[in-house]
Amino acid sequence: MTSPGAVLLVRTTLFTVWSALLAIAGFAALGGPVTGAWMRSHGFWIGLAGLCAGQFVFMAAVADRWFPHADRRVVGLVEGSVFVALLVSVGGFIHSLW
Repeated sequence: MTSPGAVLLVRTTLFTVWSALLAIAGFAALGGPVTGAWMRSHGFWIGLAGLCAGQFVFMAAVADRWFPHADRRVVGLVEGSVFVALLVSVGGFIHSLW
């Protein structure tokens, strides 16, 4: 049997690392050295998608567990905005492929 506190700590650690890796990859794609024509034309959308995905994973998997009594309207607005930005960036990437 495991304690709920230990499960929360392990879950927080794993999802924080995952979201940080997504955000770091997004920053690297946005502001890193651009090599190659493919990265020059698609790097902005890939970077933006990585940043939005990292933010969304952190908010949905970590912040919602640590602050369960936060105002659901505010949480829904912020998480929904980041998710819409993620969808727009993925759509921009797909559109830039054509």
